[in-house]
Amino acid sequence: MTAITMGNTARTPLATLPTRKAASAQIVFNKSRTGLIAYRKGTPLAWLVLGYHQGQLNNQKKLVKFVDVAYHRQNDHGISMETAFFDTLPEAVAFIRTTFSNGGAA
Repeated sequence: MTAITMGNTARTPLATLPTRKAASAQIVFNKSRTGLIAYRKGTPLAWLVLGYHQGQLNNQKKLVKFVDVAYHRQNDHGISMETAFFDTLPEAVAFIRTTFSNGGAA
């Protein structure tokens, strides 16, 4: 996987995503160099990274873009790092909001 780095002039879906100040238990997404970090009460919950894979399909160049999500999940033995993949940023954000609603994964 190759991450799409973000600068001040980045023209990616993340460049237009607004960031908000944290409320009590609200999930806030802050921009990072490679994507977004989801926080609740100042604690990082998940990392959303825009990625791409360049290859070939049927001898034709093919570019596949995706959003890779890494997040903490509580289990019987502690906390594990999990991953999920999505086609779009809104799908990944919705997954994080659903997963971490009402206290959620970690």
